[in-house]
Amino acid sequence: MLSGIETPEGCSAEQLAREDLPRLTALLESWYPDIRVGTESRHLEPSFYEREFFLRGESPDRSLYGILVRDRASGDIIGLLTMERNVRGLQLSAALGVLEPSRRGLGIGFLGTAALEIVGRNIGAEVVLYYSTLKTARAQRNAENQGFKLVGLVPAFDVDAIAPGKVKRVYEALYSKVLVESERIHLPEWEALTPSTRALYTHLFGPHPAQTASVPAPSERLHG
Repeated sequence: MLSGIETPEGCSAEQLAREDLPRLTALLESWYPDIRVGTESRHLEPSFYEREFFLRGESPDRSLYGILVRDRASGDIIGLLTMERNVRGLQLSAALGVLEPSRRGLGIGFLGTAALEIVGRNIGAEVVLYYSTLKTARAQRNAENQGFKLVGLVPAFDVDAIAPGKVKRVYEALYSKVLVESERIHLPEWEALTPSTRALYTHLFGPHPAQTASVPAPSERLHG
């Protein structure tokens, strides 16, 4: 699954293993206090990994997979990316991406979106999905620089700590990258779309073929 991943200088990437769980869960809480609320809080429970993850050397049929990032010199864990596959839908999505705070802004974060695509291709996924926080622009840029397309803003997507002692539902950005050729993708029928979905489709993807076909050629306009 990790074949083809290029890590930044001084870092390595490896599959999450059972022996990493106690240290990892302790680090996550210290790096990212906001993880205590919302969907991501499940990553603080060793039993979550034991029950749901394809850990190194164990249960490859499980749907969740974790990549640890380590400092090559010290061997310390400095980051985690978790991914979830949908076997029937041939999809792969990112569940959590986090770095040790002193390593943020050094260019390591792009590894998450790059790895999502590479692992997706290696396991035969046909589309990869990435939800990004809107707390900072860094995660959004990482996705955009890797060729992911912003396809929506999801209101009230999850619960997050927006300030000390204040928890609210928050927006997140949804990014997508298609890994198959366009000939395998069926476009929605234009007549089946409401005015609002037509407007959004055109904004995101440009004119629909049905729109182009309905515009007469210049010669037809002249002689019609």
